[in-house]
Amino acid sequence: MDRKLNIAIPLLLFLFITMLLPSFPGLGMDNDCWKDWALYIHNNGLRNAYGSKTDYMPVYQYFLWLYSMAAGSGKSISAYIPYLRCITLAFEFLGIWYVYKWIDKKLAYFAIIAICILNISYTYNTIIWGQLDGILSAMIFISLYYAWKGANLWSAIWLVLAINFKMQALIILPVWGLLFFNNFLNSRKIRDILIPVSVAIVLQVVIFIPFISDKYSLSTVLDILTHSLNRNNAISVKAPNVWHLITSGTTEDLMYGDDSSVWIAGLSYKTAGFILFFTTSFFALLPLLKLTVKNLRTTHKKIVVKRELVWATAAMVYLLFYFFNTEIHERYCHPAFIFITAYAFYTGDFIVYILFSIAYFLTLEVTMHQMRLQNYDTVIFNMRFLAVMHAFILVYFSVKIRKYYKLNCLQQ
Repeated sequence: MDRKLNIAIPLLLFLFITMLLPSFPGLGMDNDCWKDWALYIHNNGLRNAYGSKTDYMPVYQYFLWLYSMAAGSGKSISAYIPYLRCITLAFEFLGIWYVYKWIDKKLAYFAIIAICILNISYTYNTIIWGQLDGILSAMIFISLYYAWKGANLWSAIWLVLAINFKMQALIILPVWGLLFFNNFLNSRKIRDILIPVSVAIVLQVVIFIPFISDKYSLSTVLDILTHSLNRNNAISVKAPNVWHLITSGTTEDLMYGDDSSVWIAGLSYKTAGFILFFTTSFFALLPLLKLTVKNLRTTHKKIVVKRELVWATAAMVYLLFYFFNTEIHERYCHPAFIFITAYAFYTGDFIVYILFSIAYFLTLEVTMHQMRLQNYDTVIFNMRFLAVMHAFILVYFSVKIRKYYKLNCLQQ
């Protein structure tokens, strides 16, 4: 019965949401970009995609190419642009399927999908806004799932896809790298490094092939690779982070403030943000690093990292990236959500899931105003209040990381 429900309910939910997509206008500026880029690819071919002035990585150009092929004409591309969100929605469903697998199927897939998809915080970014962070989140989550399972090859493939979708995937690289190396230490077989790395290199070349023949496209891709995390000089782009707590600036001040200007002790906001992020990330990653070093020194038994520690650390790294860096948009914490979800459904500890859901919804809604509320000037939508919620989540996960590290050591 569960197998039938695991197919029927998600399928019906997917079709139902798909029917509703035209009812959600999304952000007009983003929709115009997707439409213009897809039309350009339709008229000029995938190899010339970057002539459209797109600033997204190659994998999304493939998605736009597939959409333009499915639409068939310029008129249809423009008319059916709301349905482009079906791609992101499909990845959201796929990501939750891997949550179901990673929590050892403790709860039926149809139940998890129903709870998550009907959680407006989880689906707001994809369905209401029309953004793409759900694709990145699923790819990162799947990559770490395979890394934790010891499947370095599949893990490397999904990581390459994630990086070629959005450069924010690089944030998870230290977590992935420690798991990847730990797998090698468990097997002590050099092929567990050589084969995944070789396949990853080949896949990277294949992804680039359509754009290599066009000098402009190739140079644009390389520019995105080196500058995608440095596109504007804002201190905070409506992200409720530390800058709302330690400066007196309003949301507008921080959005239009120059992060290259000096903040304190001769440090710019940007440099200080990097220092805070890298320092706190080091301590968040330290338990995983200690387990890897312990495995390096041990030859008589394998060290298996507890899944709770992986989820908490991965979520923590993305939340720290969101909380301390400058130039952060309100939705850049989205990849943390799927790790928080897995943690909550496996452990039964829903405190962070609930708090993050509330904070994320309020953050997106105060930006989009899709619900046409009358209280956007109240405390619950205040950036400092939301930043405090994020700070509490960070402290809470710090405690959990320490807890599961100790449990990991006791079980070895």
